[in-house]
Amino acid sequence: MKLHNGKLLISSPELLLDHVFNQSVLLLTEHNDKGSMGFMLNKPLIIRLNDIFEDIPGNIQLWNGGPVETGNMFYIHNVPELIPNAIPIDPSNNLYIGGEFEVIKKLLQQEILDEGNIKFFLGYSGWAPDQLSEEIKEKAWFVTPNNLNIFDINPKNLWKEKIVDVNPKNVIWKNAPLNPHLN
Repeated sequence: MKLHNGKLLISSPELLLDHVFNQSVLLLTEHNDKGSMGFMLNKPLIIRLNDIFEDIPGNIQLWNGGPVETGNMFYIHNVPELIPNAIPIDPSNNLYIGGEFEVIKKLLQQEILDEGNIKFFLGYSGWAPDQLSEEIKEKAWFVTPNNLNIFDINPKNLWKEKIVDVNPKNVIWKNAPLNPHLN
């Protein structure tokens, strides 16, 4: 399957010993001759957005986007008409990245925006030119179309569902513990 923005990357069971990407589902947000970028969709963090920004109400979840630039926050949303300077990821799925954060804060404070249309990440997953393509050839990742509402997922079961979607023979992994090598 051809790589392009908006595809999902499903980590192979071979990555189970990788402490970052084991049982991960990523949204590919950029793929070109300069490299690739994506965000893990199923790795919630223990901190919340209002732990960092006290003026933002609610209990909005922060997500581990990946091991690169973990001190920086990124956001994916589906409301480019409300957030100036948003960059399209996959307009066919109505997904956009970035935009003016001060506007986002105001929209959150006014309860116009919520977790139903924006997801916040610390860090991202990045690959050098051709690195991701090589990892896919080595079967570290499976590529699938994005048929998810990324704003409404069960992070605990997402990888287990997607790995079976990739190949029904992977059903053995559906009930595997997070760290099967510890059994």
